[in-house]
Amino acid sequence: MTKIEVFKKNGRIVRYKATGHAEYADLGEDIVCAALSTTLQFPLAGMQEVLEITPKFEIDSDGYLEVDLRGMDFSFKEREVNTLLESMLVMLKELSKGYPKNLKLVEKEEK
Repeated sequence: MTKIEVFKKNGRIVRYKATGHAEYADLGEDIVCAALSTTLQFPLAGMQEVLEITPKFEIDSDGYLEVDLRGMDFSFKEREVNTLLESMLVMLKELSKGYPKNLKLVEKEEK
């Protein structure tokens, strides 16, 4: 199962983290894994390639991904960043409804 944690501060996503594997199908045939990977990496690619913002991030081949925007000044592109992240969250919620045995989504508010 993949566990995804989305951390918000003052209602805005400031960090997200994914651990584990979806285990829906064999390696290379897992559509849930592919959907999750795309959904989680899309906002990161958009920030880097389109908005030219480089958040702290870590990705490995063992099912770990973390993107951290804390401490960054992106106020000049806040609307765009928020749109990318909230769109990601919409897709993650849909995937978690469709594949509850393969994905656990947790939203947390940071202080």
